[in-house]
Amino acid sequence: MIIIKLLILKNKIQATILSFMKSPAFSTTDEYIATYPDSQKKLLNQLRNTVLKVAPHLKETIKYGMPTFEFHGNLLHFAAWKSHIGLYATPSGNEAFAKELKPYVVSKGAIQFPYDQPLPVKLISRIAIFRIQENLFKAKVKKLKVKPDITYHKDGSIWAIGKMKNGRQEGKWEWFRKDGSMLRAGSFKDGKQVGKWTTYDKMGEAYKETIFK
Repeated sequence: MIIIKLLILKNKIQATILSFMKSPAFSTTDEYIATYPDSQKKLLNQLRNTVLKVAPHLKETIKYGMPTFEFHGNLLHFAAWKSHIGLYATPSGNEAFAKELKPYVVSKGAIQFPYDQPLPVKLISRIAIFRIQENLFKAKVKKLKVKPDITYHKDGSIWAIGKMKNGRQEGKWEWFRKDGSMLRAGSFKDGKQVGKWTTYDKMGEAYKETIFK
């Protein structure tokens, strides 16, 4: 029974990918959204703007024929279907909000938001932040050979990543906003700031540099 269910799921995923491969090629999210009727455009833009409001630094691209947000790899995909908008937040994103997603049709990695219901913008924002934190952790922590020291914001999102030595900060440290964007980065020696420290805006652009001797 389990094998049959897995085969059915595999066939559904393959069918979805094939349907996108047969669809017209788009190079931007704007081009994708422009092909739909006004009623669908409104909801597609609402979902897009909801994500960008909480994380304006995300890169937008097209993957698998769908609008995609990138942050240390694929973050979220979304797409318009006949009766709903699909949000693809990976299985981990769905599992983390399983209780809140009970009113919706959910499959592995996919969430269906019907056109005849308002978009749950607060929930979408929370899912986006969760995925940002998940990708940030994978990029900055999991790939490191030596486990770093991490401090967190009150909501549990990553605040700073670095290394402690004898109870003091040592070497490179990085600070992040709750939306995952880099806030500042610099180095310590024996717990004192040294070298060049850089502060970044929400779009990732450096706007201030300070030199410590």
